[in-house]
Amino acid sequence: MSDILEIIAHCPLFKNHSTLQIREFLAGTNYSINRYKKNQLIFRMDQQITHVGIVLTGSVEVQKVIQSGRMINLVYKERGEIIAEGTVFSTIPTYPCQVTSREVTDILLLPKQYMFQALGCNPSLLTNLLQLMSDKLIMLNTKIELLSYCSIQSKIAFSLLHCINQNPVAQVIELPYSKKAWAEHLNVPRPSLCRELGNLCKTNIITLNKRTITIVNRTQLEAMLNE
Repeated sequence: MSDILEIIAHCPLFKNHSTLQIREFLAGTNYSINRYKKNQLIFRMDQQITHVGIVLTGSVEVQKVIQSGRMINLVYKERGEIIAEGTVFSTIPTYPCQVTSREVTDILLLPKQYMFQALGCNPSLLTNLLQLMSDKLIMLNTKIELLSYCSIQSKIAFSLLHCINQNPVAQVIELPYSKKAWAEHLNVPRPSLCRELGNLCKTNIITLNKRTITIVNRTQLEAMLNE
């Protein structure tokens, strides 16, 4: 139990809550812990909303399946992060996205009804959830803008400029994920991503050293967004 409490304490939902407060919160709910194999569905898009989850071990991927059958990768969630938090106050009866385990993953499942009641009695928890949902909305808006670009180069340019804009002084980006994960984030094939990165290096727009990318010609990178 102590290990679980330590993980949950890092969940943004429980920011500024003590271990004792988290323990009391869990004691009041009929929570469960489920283990999922790699690539196993945790929540389906057509599934009735019954639970909110917290990742205890492993990682998950939130995906949207559009009518054509194409899968759009929205976000990864790792240890201590909450999943399906936006469904707590939703009037839509089913999950809007599917959640799949990326590896062997343990999820703590909290009944939605209890979450709804607990938030009504705990202003601090409610504030934390609203902050989470606000951040998620901003992230999804950025994702929509990214997906609006057609070419792989423009998607790369947008992704790099977005990272740089978070720290305008810096011109060096340390990618927090592998090229495979980056390709999935951009919704492009990994070989195509590597090829276009190579082209950007050849034209001296960027330099690349493993996960470190240096912006050499920002003006040209920005121009790609208009192509």
